[in-house]
Amino acid sequence: MKYSGRGWCYALEGLGKIDKGEFDKCGQAINDCRKIGLLPIDFVAEDQDETRRFAGIHEASNPTVLLENLRSDVNEMLEALPIYTTDYWVGEKFYLMMCVEKGDLRNLFKPICDEYHIPIVSSKGWAPILLRYHIAKLCIKAEARGLNPVMLLFYDHDPAGLKITKRFRKGLGDIRRSVDWYPDKLIIERFGLNREEIDRYNLTWIENIKTGSGREARDPEYVREFGSRKCEANALFKNDETLRAAEKICRDVIEKYYGGDALNRFREKEDKSREKLKEVYDNPVWEGLNESLENLIDSMTERDTETQRDEKTPTPEEEVEVEIFRKTPDNRFYCGRCPRCGLLFDYDESFINRLVRCRACGAAMRLRKAQGGCKQNGGAPL
Repeated sequence: MKYSGRGWCYALEGLGKIDKGEFDKCGQAINDCRKIGLLPIDFVAEDQDETRRFAGIHEASNPTVLLENLRSDVNEMLEALPIYTTDYWVGEKFYLMMCVEKGDLRNLFKPICDEYHIPIVSSKGWAPILLRYHIAKLCIKAEARGLNPVMLLFYDHDPAGLKITKRFRKGLGDIRRSVDWYPDKLIIERFGLNREEIDRYNLTWIENIKTGSGREARDPEYVREFGSRKCEANALFKNDETLRAAEKICRDVIEKYYGGDALNRFREKEDKSREKLKEVYDNPVWEGLNESLENLIDSMTERDTETQRDEKTPTPEEEVEVEIFRKTPDNRFYCGRCPRCGLLFDYDESFINRLVRCRACGAAMRLRKAQGGCKQNGGAPL
């Protein structure tokens, strides 16, 4: 798992390499090392904003690779078909969603959420209007099926992080006219980062409550309760123990609603779906498709190998016969012209019938003496 620059600072702090006062300098050092090649340029996690990546890049692909991918995709699709077709929410009471503050947290919790089929998103601070709309649509669908929607939140322990989670319901209510829905039945639980986890796992407090812009946050109520300090959620990346703690925190809150037997219950539902798909799995089309693809791949691979072998086999160089013309009255020198690049050259009589190369382009020429004695070359008097 890759971390953001800030996440790596917490990891280094956990190893005792830096202290919390060196985070900014460490982050800059990481970026400098990426720029000059001391660290891989992709050492940090990729920005989740897809608009910051190129779209529309085309590269010619080897058809055998594409056919191999197709065969692999078909096999993976058949294996995952019960997952795709299982309605996990039949007979359930809750429908869980998760929203976290940062991309690092999303990467940390997503494998766990995938096990329980929980959608997860990073808001990167305050949830934008479109994200609130998507949350509302999920809640509407859940309520229409008689499920209680639950939003699980994990944000920094600082004035902004606590304020975001406290006002999360209000933010959803602000778009009620657009979606014709009000979040009065939505269960919202902030499961981290809370003071209990910070104290229990000895996570790093930072002795300031500065915002991203560098200004000190003005929150007297927060200062009275927690002091002028904060703890970022990235502190969970401090060491292996805190990473295991993060997984436990995540699983505990999920199973609080779904129950400790959720994974077994979901697998049983998948098994029932697999039984219903027996006709699909028994269809001979898959065996025939795999065999046809394999034969096609073998044939194209063999052809490509032969082509590469032919390209690597040197072929005899073609030589061109070139007539040379007597140049001087005393028959001492002869003149000719390269048929490839047109260079005019002269040789003495000892080169006649020999294979020579053009000084300019390297073309192979077999020099022949012209019939009829002194002639003109290309219309020019010799």
